[in-house]
Amino acid sequence: MFPVSIFAPFPLPVSQAGLYFQNWGFSFSDAQKPLTITVALIVFLTLVSVAGTLYRRARKSGTAGLSIHEPTKIRDTLNEALQQRATHELRFEDENAQRIGFTCSPADIDSAVGITLEVSGFIKPQPSWVGRSVVCYFRIARQRKEPKWLFFSFATTIIDIDSRQAIPRITLAIPDQLDRKQRREHLRLDPPSEDIPEVQIWPETLSNLDHPEEDPPLLEYLVTRQENPLNILNISAGGLLLELRPPLPKALGTDLEKGQRFYIRLVLRDPEQGPPKTYQLLTQIRNVFVDPTHGKRLIGLSFVAHLPSTEGLRRWKSLDGKGVEEIEDWVFKRHLGLYREKGLI
Repeated sequence: MFPVSIFAPFPLPVSQAGLYFQNWGFSFSDAQKPLTITVALIVFLTLVSVAGTLYRRARKSGTAGLSIHEPTKIRDTLNEALQQRATHELRFEDENAQRIGFTCSPADIDSAVGITLEVSGFIKPQPSWVGRSVVCYFRIARQRKEPKWLFFSFATTIIDIDSRQAIPRITLAIPDQLDRKQRREHLRLDPPSEDIPEVQIWPETLSNLDHPEEDPPLLEYLVTRQENPLNILNISAGGLLLELRPPLPKALGTDLEKGQRFYIRLVLRDPEQGPPKTYQLLTQIRNVFVDPTHGKRLIGLSFVAHLPSTEGLRRWKSLDGKGVEEIEDWVFKRHLGLYREKGLI
């Protein structure tokens, strides 16, 4: 191609001008290829973005295969949960409930009455609950097929309570829709006591950032001890639910509040994987439930960071809500082991 200056005092000869425009045509043809690829890539990314938006909207709306509407299938699923005594977690739906939740066990299902649930002794149903909307979460185990767990939730209304029984009961209206989803990101386990032989807890202070375990623990659980000040109710890759029994240590304070942070040394035993493994974790209180009758406290702790078991420099790793992968694997394997022992899988 011949260079052309717009300031040239004389025009190109006719022979050179024809050759110039001929070469310019070839250059434009070559430039069309990357231009076409670029346009196609932009269109593709736009379609992917639109598809992602539609998918997220579909998930939020609970449609297209994520919900069950047939009354027969709803009844079969609820009956399966009843047979497995699947734990049901209820949360009040209105905004003023401050995300208060509690667990129940299914006692009966009757089309004419509703779903009867036994409420844990820690919670006392109130007459004001009747008529309130709740969201219920539960899971059932599948046999011989993947996935091993099926998670469900449904919205309904409390239609009756019965506090006269030794174990209080509430009755829910049978829902007209089941959603295939779970509330939590991480699978939880109600562990047998021998699965977690040791738990030690220290408060987070400026003086123990590097080696909190050098000080005596504020609270300690040992499976070999007959009386423990705390009990592990459940565990997941994202946190723990603890039951604290009075009298509480004075250093702990009378009021445990959301946001307080503690170091935890946690020992997990896996019957199939040899010796127990130890985890060092930084946790934060997510919620606190107080039993006014017995003074017990349920403390929900979220894992904030953990200290990998590597040699050399100690460096805490922030979790950013993702959970501890090794604990997640342990929880899943123990679920399979326990259900294998019960003959459910």
